Amino acid sequence: MSNVLYFKAIKVVMAASFCLLSTVTYAKEAVNKIDDFTAEYNIVHDGDIVGKAVRILTNLPDGSIEFSYKTDIEWLIFSDHRKEFTTNKIVDGNVIPLSYKSDREGTGKDKYYHWSFDAEAKTATNLKKKSPEAKAIDWPEGLQSKLSYHLQSRFNLINGRKSFDFDVISTKGRIGNYTYKYLGEENIMTPFGNLDTVKLQRKKPGKDQITTVWFARDLNYLMVRLHQIESDFKQVHAELVSFE
Repeated sequence: MSNVLYFKAIKVVMAASFCLLSTVTYAKEAVNKIDDFTAEYNIVHDGDIVGKAVRILTNLPDGSIEFSYKTDIEWLIFSDHRKEFTTNKIVDGNVIPLSYKSDREGTGKDKYYHWSFDAEAKTATNLKKKSPEAKAIDWPEGLQSKLSYHLQSRFNLINGRKSFDFDVISTKGRIGNYTYKYLGEENIMTPFGNLDTVKLQRKKPGKDQITTVWFARDLNYLMVRLHQIESDFKQVHAELVSFE
């Protein structure tokens, strides 16, 4: 082999090696897993603790994730007890809901909902009905359940994504849009301790409802505070107490 051909061959090999090295060095796969956790919160109204909340995430043997949120509130003659569950699979950092269930008891009318979802078939099944049937729905990309979008917010933050615009299927099978605005970073004090957080806020179109949420960077973007205003008299404030 001539010297010229030899050096050309060397350059080709070096270029290929550099490209491979660049791919290995800089390619970053999306995070698809959050470790199991239990997080407990105080629910506060006018400075008084009126209830407790618990968020639990469990990685199931089949690779799916179960995520639940439970709240128990007792205030004067008012009581409210809610449980929400969602199972999901995670693909490329995207949460794909498989089911959603909620149960509410207390002052006023009790409510119960149970849905299963099939993103590939683009169907939703109301399991509350006596004879459930899968119904075809307009399934926008990234469709979430009423609880799974909380999980998607966290995966977005973990994976460095800046979009917090979610299409969400309601408990009645209708699809609405939830858009959160990124408000920046804020250091806050909670019963759990001092935390550096990312702050998001949603204003419900045509309503007085404003929901503000804080996620802690050092806790892998766990939600550590939530404040929801529905009116001057109806406000919910939850703060992290323990995490394991």
